[in-house]
Amino acid sequence: MARSLKALFVTAFVAAAGNSAAQVSAYPQTYLAAPYNWVFRNRFPQVDALFNAFDYGHAILYETLWRRPEAQTSELDSVRFHFITSQVLRKPPSVPLDESAIGPNWVRLAPEVAQMFEWAHLFHRQLYDIWSDDRLNPAQKDVEVARALRYYASRGDLAFSSKPKNMNLMEGQPYSLSFRKRFPKYNGLIWSYHWLQMTLYEALLAAKSPTERKGNVTAVVARFWTLVDGAPDSLPSVMPQSAAIAPRFTARYPEAAIIFDNLHSLHDVVSDVLADPSIPASAKRRTILRAADQYRDSTTSITSIDEWKSMADAMGLARMGGAAPVTGGYDR
Repeated sequence: MARSLKALFVTAFVAAAGNSAAQVSAYPQTYLAAPYNWVFRNRFPQVDALFNAFDYGHAILYETLWRRPEAQTSELDSVRFHFITSQVLRKPPSVPLDESAIGPNWVRLAPEVAQMFEWAHLFHRQLYDIWSDDRLNPAQKDVEVARALRYYASRGDLAFSSKPKNMNLMEGQPYSLSFRKRFPKYNGLIWSYHWLQMTLYEALLAAKSPTERKGNVTAVVARFWTLVDGAPDSLPSVMPQSAAIAPRFTARYPEAAIIFDNLHSLHDVVSDVLADPSIPASAKRRTILRAADQYRDSTTSITSIDEWKSMADAMGLARMGGAAPVTGGYDR
């Protein structure tokens, strides 16, 4: 932990080259070519860098649980938590990280799932770009979001279903809750990441002007730091649901909102499988891949849109981190 962040990420970059041969055989995915690419990064570089830090937090979590299944609570809830919240998040890397550099053993275990996560994260970033581009009016942004959604769905081997899943997939399995019971503080940190990722959409959609947009983004990031700095009591105690914390986004783009809820749910499932000592190492890959298949298909554990929204309401907005502190109201 004494090494500087710069040294850490340089080492990770170099290590990535040595792990490239272990990657899944599916061809690498990349952004949909569009003039709005990187607009969010250019407008909000510090917020964009936080996403890179979030990727580190997920990867080191999976790597720790896979390599050290006997890890004590303090390893993640104290040592890793302190390092991430005091260093990685405070001075996040300015470029996206190669997950196979941070968590090489985790990526070798389930490269298919690592690429599912990466593909959804690229979709996240492309939607931020669209809604940060002042050259596009709201109607044009709707067209571009639909185009990005089609592009995302074109990778059926990687894309999450746009049908809402019931909570049984995440909380009704033999391994469910294993991670949050063993590592409640780090679990809350992961949920705070998901809170920020979705409330940023509210910040972008609610704004009528670049100035208002900047103010909204600043406000939701400030709220994120309040969640982190007041840990553990201030961290989300239930998984943030799009319908509750991002109602504007959910109403406008329900398919995208469902995809992101399914993404966040599978993140939790992978953590649970890796943290459950009753699942032998030889069965963890099989169990993770089975869950990933279920989150990609549109037949397993499907619920209705109304039930999905009602479930989010019942879980409690305050317990998810609270509403996005945004002002304004876009004109269609």
